[in-house]
Amino acid sequence: ARLTALCQTFRPGVTWDETSRYAPLIDARQGNKVASVIAAAKAQGAEVLVGGERFADTADGWFWQPTLLSAPGAANPAVEQEIFGPVLTVQIFDEEEQGLHLAAHAIYGLCAGVHTLSLPRALRAMRAIEAGTVWINRYGRSGDFIIPTGGFLGSGIGKDLGRQAFQACQRQKSVLIDF
Repeated sequence: ARLTALCQTFRPGVTWDETSRYAPLIDARQGNKVASVIAAAKAQGAEVLVGGERFADTADGWFWQPTLLSAPGAANPAVEQEIFGPVLTVQIFDEEEQGLHLAAHAIYGLCAGVHTLSLPRALRAMRAIEAGTVWINRYGRSGDFIIPTGGFLGSGIGKDLGRQAFQACQRQKSVLIDF
């Protein structure tokens, strides 16, 4: 209920508006991908708790409603795929091991969020989850651009930002000479 209420507070805004925290998708192709994943997720039993559609009153871009899905099972398309849109899937578990099993994605490892009142539990989850970024009791990038971002597994081939990104742009050359 708290997530549903939070999702309903977001309003779209253009990228260059500093008061906006909700920018459009890059283009119609990405908007159509988001729509197709949501449709496939619903066809396989996911329930749309909020959102699920493009904002009707936006001519300035592909603004998609923040969407919250209750997705039954790891094989649901909304759980299986990297959507790159404002879609959050919720899966419920009772035991910590169940939660870690749900978080262990076979293909992707871009980012994960852990919400708990227990710091030891958060640290166990952070170590167990194979993802390039793990947020604890929060979700989303910080304004600090020295922190490298990027995923594991099929979610990337390096890091953006930080020293790692700078080093990735350098060319290394080995030279071996016999005199």
